[in-house]
Amino acid sequence: VFGRARENARKTSCLSNLRQIGLAFLQYTQDYDEAYPLTSFGASNISWTIGAAPYLKNTQLFRCPSDRATVWN
Repeated sequence: VFGRARENARKTSCLSNLRQIGLAFLQYTQDYDEAYPLTSFGASNISWTIGAAPYLKNTQLFRCPSDRATVWN
């Protein structure tokens, strides 16, 4: 029972993170004439995460609370 409650709390946290990312995109598009952040596959210096970063509280929003991995890139 407690495990299920913990997992439901993690799901809620994940949904909140996705909402924050969505709001960051909305704010970005309002500031840049309805354009989305750019991305370039394979390039480390161009990423939508970098473009949206000023609109996000922190980068932990990109990590699922249920992810148990010790290393995250």
